[in-house]
Amino acid sequence: MEAYNRTAQYDRYVHDGLWKRSPTFSPFVYPLNELAGKTLGIVGLGAIGTAVAKIAGAFQMNVIGCNRSPKTVDGVETVSFEELLRRSDIVSVHCPLNAASQDLFNKNTFAQMKQGALFVNTARGGVVVEQDLFDALESGHLGMAAVDTIRVEPMEQDNLLMNAKNCIMTPHIAWAPVETRERLMGIVVDNIKNYFNGTPTNLVNGG
Repeated sequence: MEAYNRTAQYDRYVHDGLWKRSPTFSPFVYPLNELAGKTLGIVGLGAIGTAVAKIAGAFQMNVIGCNRSPKTVDGVETVSFEELLRRSDIVSVHCPLNAASQDLFNKNTFAQMKQGALFVNTARGGVVVEQDLFDALESGHLGMAAVDTIRVEPMEQDNLLMNAKNCIMTPHIAWAPVETRERLMGIVVDNIKNYFNGTPTNLVNGG
């Protein structure tokens, strides 16, 4: 929403006193676009990716997705990873970090994305080659990136994304709302109770 509506930039414009000196009541300083009709590509259709798809549907976006194992999600057209890259105006990553996803987004991957596309990573920093993301932003091939995770956290002093063009960064706080953490703790408590009751839930690999 920040990338398409430029809220922070317009807020800065107003607080810098520029609206006061504007010759028009509604200055079109930064380009604005609607999310409706744009194509969102979701990489990883687990619980989080599926929830993102529902939110995108509320904005009347076209939603496509890919998942390592076949999965059907209401309102989501399942496509190959390559087709997702080619068609998406926005690519949002929600897959786990494993051998298959390590460095998944690299020079070749970014090159397959649309000119001016938006890249969003709220998964894990290791899925991205940061130098390649930096280069794609600097060249203008990617219009913007929004990342909540990086490869080394807390951020190292010389992280190159700090100087990348059009890169919105947050310090791994996408999971940090109070309600979210309360819900997560509730899941942990339920898992422990269910284990001792002999009905374990949220099993990993059936174990």
